[in-house]
Amino acid sequence: MREGSLKRQAAVTAASGALVRAIGFGMRLWVSRLLGAEAVGVLELASSAHALAVTPGAAGVPGAVSRLAAKAKTEEDAVRVLRCGRRIARTLGLTISLLFFLLSPLIAGWLGDARTLPALLFYAPCALLIALSSVYDGLFFGRGRALPPNLSELGEQLVRLLTVAGLSLVIPRLTPAGRAGGVALGALLGESAGLLIVRALAGKFPRPPKDREDRALRRQIIRLSLPLTANRLTHVGLRSLSALVIPLRLAAGGLDHREAMSRLGMMNGMVMPLTFLPGLLTGALAAVGGPAMARCKTPWAERRLAIRVMGLALMAGAGCGALLYALSPVLADSLYRLPELAPLIRLACPLSVIMAAQQAVSGLMTGLGLQKKAFFSSLPGSAVTLLLTWLWAPSRGIQGAILASLTGHALTLACCLIYLVSRLTEKGASPAP
Repeated sequence: MREGSLKRQAAVTAASGALVRAIGFGMRLWVSRLLGAEAVGVLELASSAHALAVTPGAAGVPGAVSRLAAKAKTEEDAVRVLRCGRRIARTLGLTISLLFFLLSPLIAGWLGDARTLPALLFYAPCALLIALSSVYDGLFFGRGRALPPNLSELGEQLVRLLTVAGLSLVIPRLTPAGRAGGVALGALLGESAGLLIVRALAGKFPRPPKDREDRALRRQIIRLSLPLTANRLTHVGLRSLSALVIPLRLAAGGLDHREAMSRLGMMNGMVMPLTFLPGLLTGALAAVGGPAMARCKTPWAERRLAIRVMGLALMAGAGCGALLYALSPVLADSLYRLPELAPLIRLACPLSVIMAAQQAVSGLMTGLGLQKKAFFSSLPGSAVTLLLTWLWAPSRGIQGAILASLTGHALTLACCLIYLVSRLTEKGASPAP
């Protein structure tokens, strides 16, 4: 892919993503004020189970579809990839949604808080909706069309915002469980709207004649998707386990259950989202950089692309981290009205750089077909994060959990960079003629 084309796609994705993330961030801020730290902790527990359920359909199959669509010689071949991926996603998403709905009462018990049940029930159908919409997104990104997926996400965020706002006006005195359930209902309606939008936009692709399912293509999609799914499940599983472990270990340090849930809400619901703001650019870079890397025909072109993507990612992460550090008192006082958040925000600032680089590296490794390497790279970091959280949270409180997260993510990034650099330097270093 030419440099101008990459920059144009990243610019379109970043511009539309800016609006989407602004709406999402505003909604998260408003919801945090509406629920309070303790109720945000309850919502984080439900969201952790929801994220684990939707990961199989949202990670592997769409990534495989994006890679194969990028390599497809014609639009008709890309649509054939979509059809096969859609069949897999539909079966997988429907199975997970039904199981999640039926097991919601048990999951609420495992999470240790019955107030998560309404949110879990509303989250259940999202596994199917997200699996299908993500496959369409994979087609668009693979063919170098960044705008339709972002329009879909924009519609999703608007519906979420309107749903939560409407419920707060109609029923202003909902219980914490009801308010968390309202947020989940907004997610359900938003995902439905996003799927309808992206499916309608996909109708502009030329339609090849329907034929029997290509079993070889199906096996190829499954083979490519398994490492991606395992990698994402590792990261999401870490977050889910952390949501369970952190309150337990904080309670072991002397906090009661309500205070421990408040600390969890402060970390996962308020501090961590701020550190993910570089994803405005790095998400765009990963989305277009992976398919672009798959289309590179020479080692020289691969290295040039990797340098551009990583340079932009590091600049975005460093800039955001410095801004968060400088504005931490303002963010804590003005946004969340919790002055005690300021030192936590400052402590978590380096995570902006780490996560920005990690997102870009993951996209590049996917484009190079290094999904298995990415998965194995994530295992040491995940294990270290859980171990250090268990050891540090009782004595250091929520600061210990943040430090554990920083250490684990840094280790994962280091392992991924070793694999990526090794892959890019194993061939001749001469530029293509």
